[in-house]
Amino acid sequence: MSDAVRRPAPYVFYGQTTSLCDVCLALVPAKIVIEGQNVFYLKRCRTHGMQKALISTDAAYYRLCHDYLKPGDRPLAPQTRTEFGCPFDCGLCPDHEQHSCLALIDVNEACNLTCPVCFADSSPARSFHRPLPEIEAMMDALVRSEGEPDLLQISGGEPTLHPQILDILRLAKARPIRHLMLNTNGIRIAREPEFVAELAQFKPGFEIYLQFDSLKPAAL
Repeated sequence: MSDAVRRPAPYVFYGQTTSLCDVCLALVPAKIVIEGQNVFYLKRCRTHGMQKALISTDAAYYRLCHDYLKPGDRPLAPQTRTEFGCPFDCGLCPDHEQHSCLALIDVNEACNLTCPVCFADSSPARSFHRPLPEIEAMMDALVRSEGEPDLLQISGGEPTLHPQILDILRLAKARPIRHLMLNTNGIRIAREPEFVAELAQFKPGFEIYLQFDSLKPAAL
């Protein structure tokens, strides 16, 4: 008799998918595995070997999310062509499975804060403001793809610093956009009551989306 003992895997195999190599970005096969409360991709690249990527720290929630899958709502019209396949064709190509639930237009890079956590890397040192005709063209592209977009966020930078921010909001309200948000740190709103009165004209279907990072000045 053999003394060899079969050993259980250190994870629960949950499924398979396709991912990207961390190094060369080639499409590679991946196992979806659960270790304790964590969910990982175990990826194998022929050139760069095995790789392990954490995709969730809550296995129960990860499983629960799969119970809510439904058929996607396709875009009304694509914006790009299908050439290389997902994930290499960026934008709304004909193969896109889901329309734009939430669209966001960055109208500038300028900001009146220097938050180190800013994903847009905005600051007072940046002065770019997107021209109004370009913003209008982006809104029109959104409407072509969506018909009646569910939600548009006007963001930046700090969008309230854009010299034509009220014109931008008027352009959005003139289109069949169901809900409009202004993403802001709230500084101008707090300091200029007359600006708040101007914003009130865009109700209903308009709201202020406030950002909060910290109570500590060092974080700002």
